[in-house]
Amino acid sequence: MAFLIRHSLIDRLPAAITFKTFATDVFIPKIKKLTNIDIGAHIGIDQETVLVRKIGLKRYNGRTDRQNEVWAGKPVNMAAKLAGLTAINELLVSDRFLDSNIKDERATMSCGCPNNNKVCLWQEKCLNDTKFDFTKAYLLTSKWCQKHGQEFCNKLLELDNNKKAVKPFNLKEHLENENYKKNISTRIQAIMNYCF
Repeated sequence: MAFLIRHSLIDRLPAAITFKTFATDVFIPKIKKLTNIDIGAHIGIDQETVLVRKIGLKRYNGRTDRQNEVWAGKPVNMAAKLAGLTAINELLVSDRFLDSNIKDERATMSCGCPNNNKVCLWQEKCLNDTKFDFTKAYLLTSKWCQKHGQEFCNKLLELDNNKKAVKPFNLKEHLENENYKKNISTRIQAIMNYCF
């Protein structure tokens, strides 16, 4: 999965880790249970200017559902290539993304669970490949901590509070919401019906 978000730069990291946590804890086990097929999430993030354009069939009677957004530019390709280098359930980000955006300790160090031993979350990875226009990337293999994840996510989102109001995200409440569970089950079933 190449990860792009229209909002601020700092929102990308909590969104990517939340997606990674959801995929690891909910989606992948659900697919495994329903189909006995092993799948995984591969996530990459890069940062540069991207062109977004709606293209498709000509508008007809005001209908815009015949057009889709297309993201074009080097960072789309770089993010997809970074995702391609990851093992299952890993996140790989370009150095230009991590170095320019990620300063807060909650984004760089673990919470210390379970034995109060904080460790660096990111492993540097050298990219000796001409398909990248940068030479370093950083790998994240962890997900949100069950105890501190929601707090860390909300604090990272608050870092951008000067630009916009951010409603605190309650991951546990979201995952336990019956409508959400029903919706996910319906989507998973639709995917399964389409694939098999």
